[in-house]
Amino acid sequence: MKLWLSKNSEVPAKAQLIAQVTLAIASGDLKAGDKLPSTRELARRFSIHQNTVSGAYRDLVVQGLVEFRQGSGIYVSAVKRPDDGSGDLSRLVADFLSGLEQLGYDRAAILEHITQVSNQKRIKEILIVEAVGALREVIVSEISSAVPLDVRGISPEDLGLENLEDVQLVALFDEAEKLRPVLPSGAGCIYLQANSPAESLTGKARPAETDLIGIASGWDDFINLARLFLMAAEIPPDSIVACSTRDEGWFRSMAGVSMIICDTVTAENLSGDDRVQVFPIISSESLSELCKLASV
Repeated sequence: MKLWLSKNSEVPAKAQLIAQVTLAIASGDLKAGDKLPSTRELARRFSIHQNTVSGAYRDLVVQGLVEFRQGSGIYVSAVKRPDDGSGDLSRLVADFLSGLEQLGYDRAAILEHITQVSNQKRIKEILIVEAVGALREVIVSEISSAVPLDVRGISPEDLGLENLEDVQLVALFDEAEKLRPVLPSGAGCIYLQANSPAESLTGKARPAETDLIGIASGWDDFINLARLFLMAAEIPPDSIVACSTRDEGWFRSMAGVSMIICDTVTAENLSGDDRVQVFPIISSESLSELCKLASV
């Protein structure tokens, strides 16, 4: 189950948590015996006070929806149902609707929203469509680190072999014309925006004029893009040392540089090197759009 909070909502965070857990239990997304996240985990995830989460859990305990197990955590209660199985579900839904109405929501609007959400496609996996293997690997790495869904890549010619149920296709924005003729009937694709040079350089420490800057990647076009970004920041071309990670001994070329500009895949191989500066390929707006899929 995915939980989320809207900081801009007039509905208090506690009420949002209670409503989401209640509906998840009523719909079967949460089943008897399922363990809920700890108060500390949710407080840290959403930057709210632990008392807010504890208060929501206490109210759910009072309603009999969850139970506290000493030394273990919070679990969904084993609900005893009548023979027809409908009584407790009816009560849960009635309590859920009543609680939202008390917060000022119109019942018709609540039911309409529930219908819209239930009719939405539930995404379990993001499938990156990209012909260039090295670029595909970088995109998968960036999205995997930002989006709580399974992510993998595929080349366009292999699309016809895929079962696309519960799958969201994703590609870079400039691939739309190439992919449109080969997309399976009815398959939608989200096209990602790339980072602008300004966004990629935001927050990056500027090196001294005498410093050498390294660029490392297994994707050749990343090296070209990084050069352009650095030139946009008025870094002299003779201060740049670029190498492909496909070349044997490439890391030795980075020995004398004060900063290494690289993609997320290369950064994983340079873990612990404080010279590393990652230049993301995908814009933060596109990553935020993909994160919304995980909450559907």
